[in-house]
Order: sequence, then C-alpha cells, then structure tokens
Amino acid sequence: MLHTVQISKIKSLPAGTQVIDITIKSSEPPWNIFAPTWEMVNDFKAGKISENAYTKQYMELMRTRYPRNKSIFRQLIQKALQNNVALACYCEPGEICHRHILKDIFLTIDPRLEYVPEPVPPRIEQFVLF
Repeated sequence: MLHTVQISKIKSLPAGTQVIDITIKSSEPPWNIFAPTWEMVNDFKAGKISENAYTKQYMELMRTRYPRNKSIFRQLIQKALQNNVALACYCEPGEICHRHILKDIFLTIDPRLEYVPEPVPPRIEQFVLF
C-alpha cells in the first residue's frame, strides 16, 4: 500500500511502513530523484510561482528523470505492491505538495497500487472578535 505523510507525523503510520524521504533537504539516493529542486521549493514558498506552476514544473521534472531512473520508479512501486510504503516530506497535510503529485504519478504508472490517504486535520476558521 502506498501512503503519503508529513515527516513529523511518521509515527501515525502502520507499524513496519517503509518511509521514503523525498525532500530536497534530506532525501538520500536513490530516492532523492523524487525531490523537487531548491529553486522550485524556494520560488513556491516566496509566492513567485503558483500551485499550478509548481505542479507543472514538478511533473516535467519527473518526466525528465523517469527515462534515466525507470528502475527506481519500478522499485518503489514494487515495494508498495508488497508492503506499506510512505512518501514523506515536510509539507503540512492538505497543502499542495509534491508527495501527492508523485503519488498520482505512481498510481498512473501502475493502477494496481492501493493508496491510503493521510488524515487531513480540519481547518480551524479564525473569527475576528473585534
């Protein structure tokens, strides 16, 4: 089964889940091929690019990396078909995040994958008292 998770919430995953860090900050080979670039992350955080632009850039990055790294994509898919695997990064649940884009890519490559959605906390609306 394929999961997505914020790194700070890893303990909420089922026991034995293999956590795969896909961040630009702390991922390690071979999984670092799934990380966005620093430029993409910084531009998005600074508001220089929209969610739509970030998504398009990340999709293009994965299209570029896929041909040279097809075996790594397949390796992760195979792991997720056999066991619990979680794509992990630092973004808050419910926010635009490359882990969700990557999850969709994996589900497109192999529709046999089962995805377990991560819990998204309800948005707390702030009221102006005065």
